[in-house]
Amino acid sequence: MKKKILALLSLIVLLSGSVCLYAEVLKVLGAYASFGGSVVVPTITHTAIETVSSIDKILNAKISVDFGDYTDSTATARIDYSVDGGSVEQEPPGEGIIIKNNEEFFIQLPDFLESNTNVDYQIVIDFRNEQGTIVKTVTFPAGTETQHAELTDTVTKDVTASAGGVVEFNSGNQQYTSTKLEIAPNSLSSDAQIIIKQLPIEDYISSTEQMAALYRVYSIPDNIEILSPIKATFYYGLNPTSNKFVLKYKKQDSDNWKDISISNTDLQNKTVMSYITDLGYYGIFEKVKEEDKSYRPKKRVVVKGRDVFRFNGLQQGDSVKIYTTGGKKIREISSGDADGFKWDGKKDNGDYAASGIYVYQIKVKGKLISGTIAFVK
Repeated sequence: MKKKILALLSLIVLLSGSVCLYAEVLKVLGAYASFGGSVVVPTITHTAIETVSSIDKILNAKISVDFGDYTDSTATARIDYSVDGGSVEQEPPGEGIIIKNNEEFFIQLPDFLESNTNVDYQIVIDFRNEQGTIVKTVTFPAGTETQHAELTDTVTKDVTASAGGVVEFNSGNQQYTSTKLEIAPNSLSSDAQIIIKQLPIEDYISSTEQMAALYRVYSIPDNIEILSPIKATFYYGLNPTSNKFVLKYKKQDSDNWKDISISNTDLQNKTVMSYITDLGYYGIFEKVKEEDKSYRPKKRVVVKGRDVFRFNGLQQGDSVKIYTTGGKKIREISSGDADGFKWDGKKDNGDYAASGIYVYQIKVKGKLISGTIAFVK
């Protein structure tokens, strides 16, 4: 009798163990089906960036992801990159940007190009299960390959007069339309190299209080004539003061700007479009409310140690914030002295900012006034 009881107990234990084992097998198979299936591997679609504006210094990558068999998981995206052959801290920090299946999105790296000439980057997508554990990492390009982008301020294209062509300056910011010339057939007097050069506005800023962007359009040879209007689209930048602009033109050896009619202002793509008939300098100027000028700094360019930006007419309770063109706040001034509110080019931590264009935001009497200034270190 005892032997029968012992045999029965042994069978119960064996069956219990089998049930537990079976449950574990189902659990593993379920996890494999949800996160480890190899039928469809997640894929990344990315429009590669080959050139980046050395003036704007923005790399804004355009990406979409197909989750494949990982539709029940969550995913985050980031870009790993190196500049001039040396690795630097990844952006964005932390786990990256949360993404959805087959949804186009952008990753912006605003500050990594301070003083470099090229960048190699790789898109990294991490897929996570319900517990937040990474179950799959996919990169683009695959393996150790990278995308390469050169910093430049100039684009050149050979254009045949009879065929025409499009000359496009890729700013590196794929979220917005690039500057470009659309040249119809027989619009030029002869075949030529057509060149678009972006210029730093601090070099020409004395000619206006609010210039948003500046380009030079010229040719080799330099005696090319425009026989019929060329459609020109100019990118005006990320941080304008207003949404109203004036396009102006001047010859290379002249200081006199002439107004050019704007056919369209695209606030979404941050461009103005016009039909141009001359080679030379094209500046995009902002229309600024007259009453706001009294608060703005009279100097638009300050060299380290020589002078400061002075914001006029501000009182206790007003403030000035300084941002990079990528939107990163580097300084906040909430009180002034006998000379008023001023910025000497230093960040909140006491270090000097890098040379470049900065955006200021004045809060006065409950309203915000923005503009751009240039600091030279």
